Amino acid sequence: MEPRPASAAEAVARARQLLGSPGNQANGYLLGGGDYRPMMVSGRLVDVPWTNNGVASGCDCSGFAMSWCYKLPRHRAGFNRGAWATVADDVNPNSGIEDSVHGQDLFRRVVAPEPGDLVCYPTFRLHGYPQPWIGHVAIVVGVDRASSWDIAAPQWHLLDVIQVRGPNGRRPAAIATDGSVFDQHDATWPHPMHLVGVEGEASVKTVMLRVIP
Repeated sequence: MEPRPASAAEAVARARQLLGSPGNQANGYLLGGGDYRPMMVSGRLVDVPWTNNGVASGCDCSGFAMSWCYKLPRHRAGFNRGAWATVADDVNPNSGIEDSVHGQDLFRRVVAPEPGDLVCYPTFRLHGYPQPWIGHVAIVVGVDRASSWDIAAPQWHLLDVIQVRGPNGRRPAAIATDGSVFDQHDATWPHPMHLVGVEGEASVKTVMLRVIP
């Protein structure tokens, strides 16, 4: 399915470039925001992830790590369609995780980290709670501290990542951190029971995806 994503090396370079840009300081987290849609403005190429909802301008984790870094428009007609899908036709942690189990159009599971990999967990619901717990994704930019990696007991804090994190309006949008937010998530949500709308294989645990060029 077209278009195909950028290479992992280019995605990491784009993440690092955005990190130090003035636009990153001016824009913040915007749930549902962010995309890859370069355009010519007054003869100049403008290639930034920020989108505007009429009130604020910014980007969320998917718009940054999965879409903009990898040069993939966020909407992808036909992507992750099937009975298993919690999200279809759009690129985000749910559709990425599900694609890695099923069609493998864009993503596959990996057991040892490399720069450019995506660390993510899905949006999910619990019985009795009206609001969902929102998924998250970050791009791995360094693995030097993760020389002894055990996927059965991953220590996500050993990964160097760049991520866009909420709540809405949080600035700067993209930040360089370790991956400890994923350790915290997995410690909080160790069990798949009581889930609504998330495939059992994926549950809510953090997984590591590699983008298929």
